[in-house]
Amino acid sequence: MANSSSVKNTKKECGAGAPAVKLPVFYNKGGRKVEAYGTRFSAKGCVIYTGTPQNCGTSFSLKISNPHTNKTVQVDSSVIMRKRFQNARKWGMVVKFINMTEADRDKVGQIVAQAASVPKPPSQSKYLKTPIGQVILRYFNLKKLLD
Repeated sequence: MANSSSVKNTKKECGAGAPAVKLPVFYNKGGRKVEAYGTRFSAKGCVIYTGTPQNCGTSFSLKISNPHTNKTVQVDSSVIMRKRFQNARKWGMVVKFINMTEADRDKVGQIVAQAASVPKPPSQSKYLKTPIGQVILRYFNLKKLLD
């Protein structure tokens, strides 16, 4: 029977429990700079969602940036899998980091941790600008109800 610490380490190594942050990433394809966004960052790689994917096995330089602090880190990476989504014209690429030093791993970890700690701005309903939304705002204003 496997002990629980080895099971936890296996899950951690496979990327389970990776922070669900969404960061902008940049890479070159055919001589032009492509902007995409990455999620599921770990010490070994991440998932990139883009409209112009690289082929499997392609190695390229990936620039990861945190828009809140303007910190960036550039790492070498390789595409190990890609998939097209039916409901959108987007591709998902699973990217493995290669030739990564401990300093680069720490930088990626810091960027992800800082981005995860920034609170999300309050979202506003998309229906507030419709006529019914305006009526609801006018007659059911919380400030009026409390007075």
